Amino acid sequence: MTDIHALKALFNAQEGPDITAVKMDEASAEIVLEVSEDLTWFDGHFPDHKVLPGVVQIDWAGKLAKALFIRDSRFHQLTNIKFKTMVMPGAQMQLTLSHNAAKGSVSFHFSNENDSFSTGSFKFSAS
Repeated sequence: MTDIHALKALFNAQEGPDITAVKMDEASAEIVLEVSEDLTWFDGHFPDHKVLPGVVQIDWAGKLAKALFIRDSRFHQLTNIKFKTMVMPGAQMQLTLSHNAAKGSVSFHFSNENDSFSTGSFKFSAS
């Protein structure tokens, strides 16, 4: 599934990223996205210094990984999570997903030309 509209539909209004481009092959995907200043996640999370919560980054990566690569498996484990740089309202980022079918895993990396925001890996098991 590389249809941008279908990927955007994975998220409730004002809770997901604005996906602007998707490039993928059978083992990897690069998703260009923007972090809207209007996301509900910014309300109450450091009110004087709005930051996108790390758990939201994990949620976005997991939903997109499942939709693009895993489909019939279920989440089993989250490993090697690192939050490196804060994601501020209005940020433009790229999400890189790398699928290892033999291991049933998908690694993720949120970044842009200047920063690495977060990395980690999901493991999935058969449903």
